Amino acid sequence: MRNPIHRVSRILHMYLGKEKPIEATTTVSQADARTLVQFLSASRERYLQDIRSTPSKGGDWTVIMGNEAGDLDSVASSIAYAWLLSEVHNKPSIPLLQLERDDLDLRAENTHALSLAGITQPKEQLLFLTDLAPFSLTAPTAAFPSYTFALVDHNTLASAYTFQNPLATVTNILDHHADEGNHLSASPHIIIPSGSCTSHVSALFPPEIPATLATLLLTGILIDTNSLKPGGKALDIDHTAMAFLAPRSTLASQLSLASISSPCADAFTQPEVLYNTTAIKDLTYRLNNLKGSIDHLSARDHLRRDYKEYVLDVPGARSIRVGLASVPMEERELQVLGVLTSLYGGSKGKKKFKREMVWVVYDGRKKDKEEQILLDVPALAKKLFKGLERSEELKVKLKKMKMYDMEKGGRLPDGARSP
Repeated sequence: MRNPIHRVSRILHMYLGKEKPIEATTTVSQADARTLVQFLSASRERYLQDIRSTPSKGGDWTVIMGNEAGDLDSVASSIAYAWLLSEVHNKPSIPLLQLERDDLDLRAENTHALSLAGITQPKEQLLFLTDLAPFSLTAPTAAFPSYTFALVDHNTLASAYTFQNPLATVTNILDHHADEGNHLSASPHIIIPSGSCTSHVSALFPPEIPATLATLLLTGILIDTNSLKPGGKALDIDHTAMAFLAPRSTLASQLSLASISSPCADAFTQPEVLYNTTAIKDLTYRLNNLKGSIDHLSARDHLRRDYKEYVLDVPGARSIRVGLASVPMEERELQVLGVLTSLYGGSKGKKKFKREMVWVVYDGRKKDKEEQILLDVPALAKKLFKGLERSEELKVKLKKMKMYDMEKGGRLPDGARSP
């Protein structure tokens, strides 16, 4: 029996053939949980031993990375895809979380989902940026120890991984965001809309997927699509992925499998079959509740919890780093910082999703005597704000705010000024 969401290259091809009933797994065996955990622990140990004892051995590995925000979609996709390449395709692969080890605590929903997959000590079982000093995303002093990369949940390799690393190559991409047009030689090169990237990863698995991995991938779909809520973010590929994963997951014994054993029966055409399942609803509620439980975070934690960074070229100047979320700008050597809020506004019963944006343009870099071109901060700020105002997609509405003289009392860093 073939995986019902098999695809070739970048073309989304889903077929619904005659499927024989799936034998449900009532419980996950301890051996299954140990298999995933042992794979992760052993891979981490071997990879670190290789790059520390013989740095050239890092070239034998493929490093699988989600985006640097480190949400559940990225974490689950990177772990599952690394297992697939290693255990099914015999390509030594290691999932790398683009986080410092302590940053894992910022997302309680991640640690819960990992525990459901038997990963109960993720800080010791997974590979973090903390493990790879002196390499650093913000200020690398040495080349990254590997040069073969697979990207999930994003589709552009960060410049830090190419620093003094001329052989750096992206060989695989699985993503559901806008195609940035890079790494065209990657194969597979799948950049197709979906509610969750884990649906694309699921499509590549054989029917004999371990229950722990099926559960981990399933949690990514649930949290990104609100358990396949009808009329929500979930697309056909997400419904089909859930029909593939659910009977093979640790939730199998709690589901009415007769209704989801074949994608062409109910789950594909009637997503409410899974959406209304008690076990699915309970797990989604738990994940969302943990995701929203952020009272223990500091103000800085709140804003770095979902931080993403981009490198953009500016005509007449060197490239600049742009961050979305708020962190101390000097800490990451940023020139542009955007802070986005999300809220529902409007009259009762007719509330609409809205965002508020705050943008900061700042050049606080220490000037090098040999640097010939300095960044024109006022010109960059003017161009940014005009672009935001003219965007037909964003439909920005300017809101008058009370002005504060931030320059008094030394409340701004050197080189910054208020409008």
